[in-house]
Amino acid sequence: MIILNPDADEEQQQEILERVQQLITDGGGTVDHVNDWGRRKITFPMEKRPDGRYVVITCQGEPTSLPEIERVLSINKGVVLRALFIRLNHNEAERARATGAPAPVDTHPEREDRPQRGRPGGRGGGGGGRRGPR
Repeated sequence: MIILNPDADEEQQQEILERVQQLITDGGGTVDHVNDWGRRKITFPMEKRPDGRYVVITCQGEPTSLPEIERVLSINKGVVLRALFIRLNHNEAERARATGAPAPVDTHPEREDRPQRGRPGGRGGGGGGRRGPR
């Protein structure tokens, strides 16, 4: 999974994705799927950015190509916010090869009509526990 800076130039983003795929195939691997999940909110902001473009590349290959992929991604800090390599077990790998990595469903979207938690007016409703003048 690669999280790209969504504000970076589209050409730069595409160039990095193509370079990663080329490194996978040059290392004797195969790219099964490239799933672009698009722009999504990041739980914890990275590089002071609240969102990123998520791209999941499902592939097979030798782990010997990973250091070079990591090097290429780390050089492009302005475009690549984060990258995560996940090794799947046999069953997960078969499913991923068949279907790719579909975007997750957001079960708790942030909406304005969603009720706020807690009491209105801040902490504990005000008053600090005392009633009336001293």
